[in-house]
Amino acid sequence: MPKWAWYLKRAIEEAGHEARHFSWRDYPEWERCDRLPEHEKARLLSEHLAGTGPDRARQGWAQCPAPLRDYDHIIADGFWASGLPDDAPATVVCHGTWAGLAAACGGVARELIDAQGEAYRRFPVVAVSRAAARQVERYHGLRVAAIIPNGVDLGIFRPAGRSADRPPVVLYAGKGYGKGEDIVREVARELHGKVRVEYLNAAIGMEARAFQRGDVFLFPSRHEGDSYALKEALACGLPVVASAVGALEDERPPEIGEVVEGFAPEDYCAAMWRVLVNREAYQPRAWAERNADFREFARRWMEYLTNGHS
Repeated sequence: MPKWAWYLKRAIEEAGHEARHFSWRDYPEWERCDRLPEHEKARLLSEHLAGTGPDRARQGWAQCPAPLRDYDHIIADGFWASGLPDDAPATVVCHGTWAGLAAACGGVARELIDAQGEAYRRFPVVAVSRAAARQVERYHGLRVAAIIPNGVDLGIFRPAGRSADRPPVVLYAGKGYGKGEDIVREVARELHGKVRVEYLNAAIGMEARAFQRGDVFLFPSRHEGDSYALKEALACGLPVVASAVGALEDERPPEIGEVVEGFAPEDYCAAMWRVLVNREAYQPRAWAERNADFREFARRWMEYLTNGHS
């Protein structure tokens, strides 16, 4: 289950409600259809769950059989609501648009962008950051219903003691051009012998321990909505060297580390030196406590669902 969906399910259940997560593997023929484009998978799964497949005319939400008809609200990630009736009580969540990713990195099929836009036009949209909300407006001409930033469990993601008699460990997460792996390689080359640059390489449930072995988090991503990895690193007390994308488009909080404009590797190297020299001056955990608490994420989602959206 994706991390965001796991946290949302937890928030709903802790508020005393039932929540169920459906994924592509809930489609009976998922193995046979697994090579289809993502937007086609989304249509097949949501049509199957709502009982509105190609052999039946859409009869509206009131005529949908189980399992979805038993639920008061459906929250879908982007175009995964595409097979639902237009009057379904659904919300789609924007973690960043395909159009925005195409503008930042290229390589996105037009059909994905169009499928996402169609879902945004049919149902209310919740964005995970102001930057994601701007993408919905810029590329699809729509305003979102709410902005609810992601939150992490601050009891799990917390600082741990580190040995001072070793080179600083710089962690990074995510691979490929979109996550700035090319910039990470340049920083590692420039700082070779002075720091250890390591991939986070965390199994599910072990992310906190993986972050706790680091001293700085390097995050030169070219496209984000509201990164969990960034917030988890900050909650674990790691100052960051991060790009000004996603949630960091709108603020450059000095207590978290260095936020870099653009994607010139030399700028990230210079920022990394500043953070390494001044590590003790930053207060990343304090920022996370104010801005990345799961309890606030849960409160805002429950407020949304009980305020005319359920």
